[in-house]
Amino acid sequence: MKIVKADHYVLHIPFYADHVVRAMHRAQTHDETVHVNRIELDDGSVGHGDGGGPGGDLVGRNPLEVLNDDGIGFGNQLAILDAVGRATGTPAHALLGRRLRDRCPLSWWDIDMPPADWVKEAEESLRRGYTTFKMKARPWFDIHEQVASVGAVVPVDYRFDVDFNGFLLTPARAEEHLCRLDDHPNVGMYESPFYLGTDLTGARILRERVRKPVVEHFNEGVLHAHASDGFVIGGGIQGVLRQGTLAEQFNKPFWLQLVGTGITTAYALHLGSVLSHAQLPYITCFELFEDDLLVDPIRVVDGHACVPEGPGLGVEIDEGAIERYRVEPGEPSPCQLYRQQKRILRVRWPGHGADRVWEFTAEANYQREFYAGSIPPFQPGVSLEVEEDDGSAAFARAHESIAGRGM
Repeated sequence: MKIVKADHYVLHIPFYADHVVRAMHRAQTHDETVHVNRIELDDGSVGHGDGGGPGGDLVGRNPLEVLNDDGIGFGNQLAILDAVGRATGTPAHALLGRRLRDRCPLSWWDIDMPPADWVKEAEESLRRGYTTFKMKARPWFDIHEQVASVGAVVPVDYRFDVDFNGFLLTPARAEEHLCRLDDHPNVGMYESPFYLGTDLTGARILRERVRKPVVEHFNEGVLHAHASDGFVIGGGIQGVLRQGTLAEQFNKPFWLQLVGTGITTAYALHLGSVLSHAQLPYITCFELFEDDLLVDPIRVVDGHACVPEGPGLGVEIDEGAIERYRVEPGEPSPCQLYRQQKRILRVRWPGHGADRVWEFTAEANYQREFYAGSIPPFQPGVSLEVEEDDGSAAFARAHESIAGRGM
C-alpha cells in the first residue's frame, strides 16, 4: 500500500449569514479560507481531509507508517485515515480505537456579537437541532446582557458554555462574574475565565466558589493540580489520543475542538466515539459555513450526531462543491480584503452625564489594552461600535489621530 498522489486545494466558502460575516471579519479569528487535502493510494482508494497544507512529500510513502505522525499536518492525517479506511473496508473509529458510543454531542459556536445577533444565532441553532451554544465572552460587550437576551428565546434545558479566553484576568474578578452567571439557568460551563495555569491556587479556590464547571485547554499542570473540572482538547491524532487518555485517568471530561468543515466534523465524531471522556459538546464550527462539503449533511438531533457508518470517514465528499469554491493559492479571501480597509472601533459604556469611549483602529489593539488591564472590562452596558471608512476627510483625520496614539 502506497500513496501515489497528494493534492492540496484552497477554497473560499462564505459564512452562512451577513451578521456572521460582519462579526468574523471584525474578529479575524478565522476566515472563509478552507484547505482541503486529497490522498490517493495505489489501489485507487481516495481520502479527504481539511485543515492542512500540501503533502507532496508523502508520495511513495506507506500510509500506515505516516498516519500517526502529527507532523504531517491535520488535513493530511485525516485524508490518509479516510483513504486507508476505504482501502481496507474499515471505519475510521476502528482504526483509532474501540467505539464506545454511537452518537456524539456537538455544540454551536460563535465569536462575540451584539446581543441581538446572538439571539439570531441561538434561534438558528435550535432550527438545526443544537442544544448547546459556545459563546465568546469579551470585555467590550456586557456578557450578562448577552446571556439574558439569548436566554429569553431558548428552552430552559439549552446550555450556554461561556468562553472568556482569559479576559477576566484574575480569580477575584472571575468569581465576581461567574457567581452572577451561576444564577442563570441556561449557563452550563465556563472556559478559561483566566488562564488557570498562571495561578493554580486561585484556580482551585475559584472551583470551590462557583457552582458550574470550569474548563481549560489541556494543560498537564492544571490536570495534576486538579485545578479545573474538565478540558478542551484538539490537535493531531496522536496528541489527542494521549491527552484523552490522561484525562480519562484523572476522570476529567473534555470536548474536542477541531475546527473545519463537515469533513473534520465527521472525523471528530469517529474520534470522540473511542474516547471515554469526550463527553462535552464538541466544537468544529462547520455550521458557520454555507456549505459543509458533504453530499449528505451531518444532521444534529437533540444536540447529537451519529457516528458515520461505512469505511473511512463514512461520508461522501461533494466534489462539485470543492470545484465551486476552489480558488488559486494566495488569492485573498473577503476577510483578508476587509483587514486591509480602515475603520474605527469604539468601546463605549454609560457614564455619569456622558458616555465613556475608547477608540481603536484594529481589534488587536483593544485586545492588547484589555489583556493589559488598561481598560475596565465587562462594564454594565458596554458595547462595541464599528465605523467603516466613508471616504471623508473627517474620517481620515480621526483615524490618523487614533493610529498616531498607537491605538
